[in-house]
Amino acid sequence: MTSRFRRRLVPALAALALLTGVAVAQDTVRIAQSLAQNILSPAEATGLPDAAVIRTMFEGLVGFTDGVLVPELATEWTANDEATAFTFSLREGVTFHDGTAFDAQAVKDYYDWVMDPDGRGARGRSLLSAMERVEVLAPDQVRIHLSQPNGAFIFLLATSNARIVSPTAIATYGDELSKHPVGTGPFRFVSWDEGQQIVVERNPDYWGELAQVERIEFVVVNNSATRVAMLQSGEVHFIESLPPQLVPAIAADPNLEVLSTPAGFLRILQLNTTKAPFDDVRVRRALNHAVDKQQLVNVVFGGNATVMTAPIPETAFGYAQQPAYAYDPERARALLAEAGYADGFDMTVLTFTGDEYRTAGQVLQQMFAEVGVRMTLDAQERGSLVEQIFKPIDENPTEAALVGASASTGDADLALTVSFTRASFPPASNNWSFYSDDRVEELVLAGRRTGDPAERQAAYAEAQAIIWQDAPWVFLYAPNTIAGRSLEITGVENAPDNTIDARRAAFR
Repeated sequence: MTSRFRRRLVPALAALALLTGVAVAQDTVRIAQSLAQNILSPAEATGLPDAAVIRTMFEGLVGFTDGVLVPELATEWTANDEATAFTFSLREGVTFHDGTAFDAQAVKDYYDWVMDPDGRGARGRSLLSAMERVEVLAPDQVRIHLSQPNGAFIFLLATSNARIVSPTAIATYGDELSKHPVGTGPFRFVSWDEGQQIVVERNPDYWGELAQVERIEFVVVNNSATRVAMLQSGEVHFIESLPPQLVPAIAADPNLEVLSTPAGFLRILQLNTTKAPFDDVRVRRALNHAVDKQQLVNVVFGGNATVMTAPIPETAFGYAQQPAYAYDPERARALLAEAGYADGFDMTVLTFTGDEYRTAGQVLQQMFAEVGVRMTLDAQERGSLVEQIFKPIDENPTEAALVGASASTGDADLALTVSFTRASFPPASNNWSFYSDDRVEELVLAGRRTGDPAERQAAYAEAQAIIWQDAPWVFLYAPNTIAGRSLEITGVENAPDNTIDARRAAFR
């Protein structure tokens, strides 16, 4: 749940304009993003800045609202027992922004375009790689057939890269589709000044509740201090990527509020389980007991994070809370002694450059030192770190790394697969701990092979319990997504996938 540090409302927009010299129309909400958008075609989009804008204009068969899977262009759906076929009843009376009718044939035409191996929708094609064919059952009913069982497929369809574009727009714009977005969403495209600003306006023909503001302007402001100044002056209504050190400036302003929202992202200390001393589970558990994780959260994020309670984020479907690794230095020292490390050991921890990583690393150094573990922090630029950490097992020199993990689909399947299965050993994916357990492999596969949510939940819960006890990571915290918002508006929020959801923007 989003926590808000509220202050009193601004007396009036007119008064603000007189004070700041900035005139903001009452029908326009302005949002400052830290990075520029690159592509506005869902199946081609590559990052969070794209996704925030795409969400206002495009919809999928299903989607996420506040992290919850909800119907969008489909009203209901079913899966067969084998999770190889998903049948959707479609919403009637929907049109794309260009007037094209939305129906089963439009769904088939669009996904056929996405899955064309010679087409441009590479990101969508990769995400939906299990999609074998789309079958039109009736004008308002469609069935998607998969090449292999995948009970998590419905969550993949809810992501930004799976949202549906007008087939007419594809035929009209061709290679320029990414600059001419045409969806069915509550807002429609107006203009794009690349690297500077994107403008969308209310869609008067929207099938659902009409947007409550006329326009939204997404402006690009790279510098965080500048974004804060613009929010304070009233030039923008919402800013993202608010660093913890700038939170007090927003919280102290009577016209503003801080939004601190749990996200599907984790900060972890991964341990290479193939290298001594981390090949001994007692050492890995000892390091978990050696860290006062709440204190770590308080120091690094000013409390704007949550101590991990499972190997996947709380926001993901399939999450199952595990018993805490209590902060217990004596227990840590005893476990180390049992493992033959009564005098501790030396370890080098790879991490990124940047304030959060440096601060978290320094706190961990101090806590590990109390149990005799001497930690050296090896901070590297992103390119160098990625090159090292993704080396195959025989060549990978990494002992441990302070990095991140996520559940971008909002589902346990991907989160567990990329971090804890053999198929995801580097360089293939993100199992940087080279963790392997036969039962976990069976459970992840079992969860994927059924469309029954209860069966999937049970399989993922058992897998998480095994991983938690095996401790291939020092389970640290889930950093909140922190933003600033003017008290003039409501409805612009941080979504659990780390994007901005502005579909419900409104003036108070």
